[in-house]
Amino acid sequence: MRPGAWCSWMLGLVAGCEAAVATGLSETEADEIVVALDRVGIAASKERTGTGDEARFEVRTAQADVPGALVALRAVSLPRVRETSLTELFGGGGLVPTPVEERARLAAALGGELARSLESVDGVLDARVHVALPEPQPLRAPGQEPPRPRASVLVRHRADARPPDEASVRALVAGAVDGLRPEDVSVVAVATAVRAPAPEAGLVRMGPVAVSRGSLPAFRALAAAALGTNLLLAGALVFVLVRRRRSRSAGAPSTPTPAAPS
Repeated sequence: MRPGAWCSWMLGLVAGCEAAVATGLSETEADEIVVALDRVGIAASKERTGTGDEARFEVRTAQADVPGALVALRAVSLPRVRETSLTELFGGGGLVPTPVEERARLAAALGGELARSLESVDGVLDARVHVALPEPQPLRAPGQEPPRPRASVLVRHRADARPPDEASVRALVAGAVDGLRPEDVSVVAVATAVRAPAPEAGLVRMGPVAVSRGSLPAFRALAAAALGTNLLLAGALVFVLVRRRRSRSAGAPSTPTPAAPS
């Protein structure tokens, strides 16, 4: 086999043992997924799929680990659902929105920004923030207080981590919405257990050797490389022996033919 064909075969062998479990990610999102999979005993790696400002990443794991990785990621809500940002909602031009549309867009943008802030807290799997902005009432009776905004927060966190402090969550949300008081913020925290697979379930036996599923592609590549090296050395040894035998045969003196009796 030619060296180029040998390298292509090796690369195909390694690539065929892996599969992507998440694509189109930022580097931070890819790192988060790699850490989450490592926490449950699944080895994964991130690979760049773009260049420059458009660089994106994908997370790959062993082909045999794909089902378990997808289940583990779903349990911790990864990859996260991308919320609409304030820039995306208000950055584009267009027709003048109605007051109702503008208020709804502002509420959705505030909820998305606050959810991203809560998801950055250690142990929080995902968060949802719903902000209710009241309709302005320019005409009010004397002494009547203006309607106040309200907010509801749903936080899902790992069961093995401390839940976020409700007072801190209320203060964070109230500080981001004009006129919102901490007592008008409802917080619901839900614990989610993320169980790691049993140690024996993550092992794969190849002959007398047992390796983890995450190490299986590297072990196969190493075994294939060792086998290929041995075959090349054996072929080289046979070639040298054949050349030496031919050179000895060519250099041996010829035996004179005896003369026929007269």
